[in-house]
Amino acid sequence: MLSLLLCVGGLWAAPTDRYEELTGEQDDFEADVKEWKEFRTEIPPLPEDDAWTEVPLDALPKNMHAFLDMDSLNRSDKDFVLRYWLLIRSDKGAYTATWEGLRCSAREYVIYAWGYKNRKVALRRAKQPRWRPLSAQSSGNYRLELADDVFCAGETPRRKFQIEQAVKGLYEAHNPFNNWMNDD
Repeated sequence: MLSLLLCVGGLWAAPTDRYEELTGEQDDFEADVKEWKEFRTEIPPLPEDDAWTEVPLDALPKNMHAFLDMDSLNRSDKDFVLRYWLLIRSDKGAYTATWEGLRCSAREYVIYAWGYKNRKVALRRAKQPRWRPLSAQSSGNYRLELADDVFCAGETPRRKFQIEQAVKGLYEAHNPFNNWMNDD
């Protein structure tokens, strides 16, 4: 009986928030959140054949392989978008090269351009690049695997050194204090 009274009494206990205690207000604080704005960047030229680094991805079919150009990898400290050249190639030689951006915090990606090495026009820009959720892909969600295992540490894009290590299979556990570490 005493425990029941203590539990019920706890429902009408004094406020535990010091602000609420002093002011008597029970409203939540509103955070001053700035609207995200994407900064324009230049699209680098399509990398040469020997510039690509293979990234092992389980989400791709067995006859497909993913490659990144580590030299073009760009993590912007202005808009926190990670930009990179991604190449998906089949064992028979068919391929798709895309210049993409990824927002770890919003879990979305955008394609800025496509690259074709054997065509007269090697680079084709997207007319209106549009951000899409990572989960929107129906089969072989390799971008989601790239984000989770290679590019992102939670909501923060990893630094180039960390991405290079992840591509080699040297994964690190998510560290919430990663933002304050300077390991570049």
